[in-house]
Amino acid sequence: MIPCEEIFGAILLTVDNEVVDPSIHELLATHCSQCPPCDSTLIAHRQNVELLKSLLGAACQEVISDSLHERLIAQTQALAAQMQAGFYTQIYSETFSQTTVTIDGETTIEISHTQEFREGF
Repeated sequence: MIPCEEIFGAILLTVDNEVVDPSIHELLATHCSQCPPCDSTLIAHRQNVELLKSLLGAACQEVISDSLHERLIAQTQALAAQMQAGFYTQIYSETFSQTTVTIDGETTIEISHTQEFREGF
């Protein structure tokens, strides 16, 4: 059996949908079926992610302009075409500003996100 310390990273990546390899999902499922503490950790992290999505979804309901929506669609289509052609020649990096959500006046969640696309990635 794989040590719990090694499984913890897989739990975080799986909950964040960053693991696409089915063998890792299978390994994690097998480990968690045999290890109640890791299974509890996996369940707790999934619940936390769902809670955050729910809270942020309720708090962040901004409507974007039609022109921004059209530009995003055009950029996405151009990127898809470049990736299908087998090359990507730009590096695009964007950091979204920090968002703070206060829940019940006591708990504060701070979120910042950086997204980057690199050539050959």
